Amino acid sequence: MAKKLMEERGFFHYIDIVTPKPIEDEELEKIHDKKYIKFVKEMSQKGTGYLDDGDTPAFKGIYEAAKIRVGGSVKALEMIESGYDVAINIGGGFHHAKRSSAEGFCVFNDVALIAKLAEKKYKIAIVDIDGHHADGTQEILYDDNRVLKISLHMYHKNFFPGTGNYDEIGEGNGKGLTLNVPLPPGTADDAYIYAFKETAVKKLLKFKPELTIIVDGGDSHFGDPLVELKLSTKGYYNVIQEILNAIQNSKIILLGGGGYNYDSTARIWTISTAEISGIYSSDIDILHDCCYTSSTNFVMNKVRDVVEKIKQIHNLN
Repeated sequence: MAKKLMEERGFFHYIDIVTPKPIEDEELEKIHDKKYIKFVKEMSQKGTGYLDDGDTPAFKGIYEAAKIRVGGSVKALEMIESGYDVAINIGGGFHHAKRSSAEGFCVFNDVALIAKLAEKKYKIAIVDIDGHHADGTQEILYDDNRVLKISLHMYHKNFFPGTGNYDEIGEGNGKGLTLNVPLPPGTADDAYIYAFKETAVKKLLKFKPELTIIVDGGDSHFGDPLVELKLSTKGYYNVIQEILNAIQNSKIILLGGGGYNYDSTARIWTISTAEISGIYSSDIDILHDCCYTSSTNFVMNKVRDVVEKIKQIHNLN
């Protein structure tokens, strides 16, 4: 659906399409256990059951499917290394996959993998605006001092995956380089953009990344059936603008992430791609929701409290 929206607006006169190939197991072993990779391969051949506790089905060929999706993100990194300033893999963003387990529809973690592959050459920031916490990316990179991990997500104890509170800040050499912004249900454009500017933007300006990986999950949208955040497409657009303003000398890889209202997610990915690629025009405006969304006073006050705690912990005042 996103590709069709992009084609109708002539995106591919300006954007090169390249074909990825599945990555090798040796590359996956940089972030995943050998035993786990073998388990996925065996379950893929079997074609029944689940790779986790009931979220991620083991259909026939899931091993190959996951490897080509991750291969798309690795190809995006190769394009950056070959001289491109922006590379996009809409089919990427599997941020729940952990070192030795699948989770939340995610088999292999392309976000953590390309960060690991790129960190020898670049200082990296990951900015994840998917509606769920980037728990797998966090777990794999928690002590990594070359990668800043930022995740804005809905949070309460009974909401998947149940992690991502503001006091999870990294460990060892990576302490202070994990920034979680847990948001209450009902967080709309006004509260979300306020929280983003006061936390993520300030952290990015201090960190000065050379490569920024954006996970642009569409499930923070008000129409998503799984998440109760209330971003509009206009809110997403403003967040992307805030990221671009904060990382002006950084190269960018854009990954798709989740999104369970297909219409709004396709529009969000198209709008984000246009802005990041520098081809935003009036043809894109028709894809936007009519209006910005507003938070209740109760929600806004909760967000302000969380932001103040984050600013103290991360010294962002």
